[in-house]
Amino acid sequence: MNLTKLNFPDFEQAQLSSLNRLFSTWHEDATQISFDADKSADDMVFDGFFPYFSAQTCKILFIGRESLGLTGEHYLDLMHHCYKTGKIGEKGLNQSQFHALMLRIAYGLNHNCCSWDDIPAASEIAKTFATADGMSFAFMNLSKFSNESDDYQADWQLIDSFINSFAKEKENYFTKQIEIINPDIIVTMNLEKRLKALGELSLLEYTPNAAYLRLKCAGRDVLLMDLHHFSAVKVREETFYRPILNGITLYR
Repeated sequence: MNLTKLNFPDFEQAQLSSLNRLFSTWHEDATQISFDADKSADDMVFDGFFPYFSAQTCKILFIGRESLGLTGEHYLDLMHHCYKTGKIGEKGLNQSQFHALMLRIAYGLNHNCCSWDDIPAASEIAKTFATADGMSFAFMNLSKFSNESDDYQADWQLIDSFINSFAKEKENYFTKQIEIINPDIIVTMNLEKRLKALGELSLLEYTPNAAYLRLKCAGRDVLLMDLHHFSAVKVREETFYRPILNGITLYR
């Protein structure tokens, strides 16, 4: 089991310890399960929140589908390194729409929901990301297994296998992870029917660019917005940023 090696401030140590205890239990339970594609508990890729997440004005949790090519890694450690070096694989950070969108959206929401045109480039945001002087966010994938295929299309069979393997557990690990992260809002990436794996949901509204729901976590309702996948649609303000601002205005 891989734990993050990032440096967290003292005021986040208790929260981080709670998350690590959850992952330890999750990993232990996974050792008793036979997964698809010869995957095992030791292949799980854990995630969570970046340093200084809990200090944000708007604590945003992004939820994706699966990691790509990261078996044996800790998601946050590797992504933090990529953000700081400005490279995601062979692409520059600004050209990696998936990650650039998360950085820019989180920046906008934590700077008075400023206009899209006033948000800096991802490479600029990354310079102070996850520091006391910058912004931060949380991230988790629905599947803790990494897609190691060459084409990088979503491996829905493996994703569903992971979800279904824990469906009968007494504790919903997905809900518990979200409760520990304790976000103000959740943005998911075209998870649609698989959203039910996250816990108890109630639908607020469907629109062309977003579904608005509430997720019950630790006795409170958290606004969840399911958008297009961040890498599947050409980036547009009205496709991603505007639906989030609308959801916050209407439902938070």
